[in-house]
Amino acid sequence: MHAYFKKFPSEEAALLKPHPDTTEEQWKELCDLFTSEAFMKNQESGNINPVELYKKNYTNKDGIWTSEGAREIYERMDAFQRQCDLEGKTYTEIEVYSEILGKKSGYVRGLGRAVKPPPSSTLTIQSSDLQHQLAKARDEIEAMRAAREKDLQEFTKKQAEMEATLRDHREEQRVEQERIRLEQEERMKREQERMRIEHKERIQLKQERMRKEQERLRAEISKELEKKMSSVMEKKMSDMSKRLFSQFGGSKR
Repeated sequence: MHAYFKKFPSEEAALLKPHPDTTEEQWKELCDLFTSEAFMKNQESGNINPVELYKKNYTNKDGIWTSEGAREIYERMDAFQRQCDLEGKTYTEIEVYSEILGKKSGYVRGLGRAVKPPPSSTLTIQSSDLQHQLAKARDEIEAMRAAREKDLQEFTKKQAEMEATLRDHREEQRVEQERIRLEQEERMKREQERMRIEHKERIQLKQERMRKEQERLRAEISKELEKKMSSVMEKKMSDMSKRLFSQFGGSKR
């Protein structure tokens, strides 16, 4: 791609004739990359980053990959480079790119003829180390997967314990609330019974007072009637005695 770009005298001229393997937008972004200060410094030092070129070539202006396969290839290249860095290997980025994508005669697949592949002898010498690195990477990935599985199991166990504790706490709350409810009901029943008894006693006391008052009134009325009847009887007896006396006493004379 870069070799094609260098055929033009200026960026404006290159923009007029996009590379046949790119869209106009992709070619414009590549032209911007080729004319950037960082890329030009890399060119001067011979440090070309084909991985970033690959990403630039297969993503749109919003950074979205043109295909899922391109994204997976980029992730494989990036992961491989990181693994090399972790192990202190001296693979060049071009060698990594060539190893991941493969090569055709005279150029690295995905970059065109701008980037030459490393010699076959170099890749052959490094093949055993590469296989060792890949095996080690797989072992580390498997160890990470096992660690994640263990963490997940521990998390699931802790979550189950927390849920059990929460259920126990809720049950304790329910029992306590039920106890409080029963106590309140019992207290209300006792209070209602006390009020009922007090009310009954007040009524009985009032009735007793009314009964005594009625008896007192009846006694007073009876006495009053007796007095009146006695007075009436005395008067009647007196009148009768007078009549008898007048009748019988007068006839004797």
